[in-house]
Amino acid sequence: MGFLISGIAGAGSRLFGLALALALWLISRPGGWAVLVLLTLLALRWFPEAAPPPGLSRP
Repeated sequence: MGFLISGIAGAGSRLFGLALALALWLISRPGGWAVLVLLTLLALRWFPEAAPPPGLSRP
């Protein structure tokens, strides 16, 4: 079980590192900040806030 968890954690940290490197590279490019804004807006559209469980309503 520990091997599975360590593999998931390793993949997550590698993915985070690649995303951070890509973000830093894009920021250093002309117009790269616009690409980051566009990707952020698309991610918010594709992955909206999770819906509450059935039976619970938001105030």
